[in-house]
Amino acid sequence: MIRLQLLPELAKKIIHEVESVMTEQLIVVGGQGIIIASTDKNRIGSFHEGATIVMKSGHKLYISDEDAKRLKGVKPGINLPIYYNKKVIGVIGITGTPSVVEPYAELLRRMTELIIREAQQKEKEEWETRGLEAFFYEWIHIQDVDQEFIDRGQILGVSVEIPYICVLFQVDVHHRDEVLREAQPLMTDFFQRSFERDPTDFFIRWGNGQFILIKNAKNNNSPTKLSRELAKWHQYFKKHYGINLAVGVGKTFEPFKMNHTYNEAKKALKVAQKHLEIVYYENLLLDIVLEEISAKTRQEFIDRILSEIQSDQELLETIHIYYKHQLSIKDSADALHIHINTLHYRLNQIKELTGINPKCPEGITLFLIALSLLKLDNHSINQDPN
Repeated sequence: MIRLQLLPELAKKIIHEVESVMTEQLIVVGGQGIIIASTDKNRIGSFHEGATIVMKSGHKLYISDEDAKRLKGVKPGINLPIYYNKKVIGVIGITGTPSVVEPYAELLRRMTELIIREAQQKEKEEWETRGLEAFFYEWIHIQDVDQEFIDRGQILGVSVEIPYICVLFQVDVHHRDEVLREAQPLMTDFFQRSFERDPTDFFIRWGNGQFILIKNAKNNNSPTKLSRELAKWHQYFKKHYGINLAVGVGKTFEPFKMNHTYNEAKKALKVAQKHLEIVYYENLLLDIVLEEISAKTRQEFIDRILSEIQSDQELLETIHIYYKHQLSIKDSADALHIHINTLHYRLNQIKELTGINPKCPEGITLFLIALSLLKLDNHSINQDPN
């Protein structure tokens, strides 16, 4: 077992925490008898002979005025051993008259050891999280797994034989940097406390403002249950923190394979970011194809189909409403608050200007694709922080 070392950063945290409840001077001494933190900055880095005595004996040491003259680098007060896993890892000292500071000694020791345990637990969790991040990142980017990979997963508590579904979360990039930073602990806390989950589910960071949920699909007997949980998650952050989330959910799940469901979730997330909503890959049809088209090809298609009417918002709105209402002349006219004859006139205008009939199957297909691409491009421009 690696023995814990009391590092200066942790020692400074101890001083900061305990000095708020005490007015006396405090020091923290490391394993070599050197003061590594103190309320008196001038003492940091100096040798403390009393601390070496405490580390050897494992008992607290009262230092009188006479002791202070005899021992190197000490002041009157009390020195107490700091224990971790039944080992002395350092010393904390209170400066003052021993009889006066004595009542605080045991309280100070307990506070110090509690801070150390909490810090170690947090560091342990961080190491475990980083290990999971690295493991899942590798799993997503490999085609096949071998026995060594399976064994590493078992060490981390991950069974690659379980079928998983990937869910990707993205915090709205338009939020301020401090909101993005605050989102991480809030998202993790929601997963641990409020998300109805299986013990074999995992939730980890996945980049700036992005997170990934690895959901055990074997025990996910009810897809609607996952839908409800994700909807609750999405609504909770909007309502309580004003944080907008885009969520992409994969579809495929099979043992040993992770890249399939991850890539599906990634494509669904890209679509979800348009309106900061929850999108399921299994529900994507046209969106999947459009996302794969290059920006240059998209623009060329838009220009060829819509160039003659793109600057006419009235005609663009007309054809959009017409398709939205399933080619119903009456419903479309009502939605546009115009007479049916006016709608017929506008549709004829579109046909004359573009050379494409918006009422025939081919025209419907071309206009629907062009309008979808135009919407996609407008969204991309709005998402560009530059």
